[in-house]
Amino acid sequence: GYSFVEENLGVVQPIVIDGAQPTFENIADGKYKLSRLLYVYLKGEHAKLVPGLKAFAHEITLEGAMGPDGYMARKGLIPLHEEQRQAIRKKVDAL
Repeated sequence: GYSFVEENLGVVQPIVIDGAQPTFENIADGKYKLSRLLYVYLKGEHAKLVPGLKAFAHEITLEGAMGPDGYMARKGLIPLHEEQRQAIRKKVDAL
């Protein structure tokens, strides 16, 4: 993953894909083709049945979690663009 490469640049050699380095910017813009999104799948019907599931979904979609300065970014995950984060929040609010 990106965070591993970033933390171990003296030990590991990042791979250039189609001329793109695995940088934060290239990964965020989709230019680095080896990166992938992290998906969390939730079923609306489960939101009513599983205690805490809606609270969990709400928590991980907060700006302080998945935003550029959120705790997921501090752990090495690349945040989505603002429009994408807003769209995800709308889906979670609809659960």
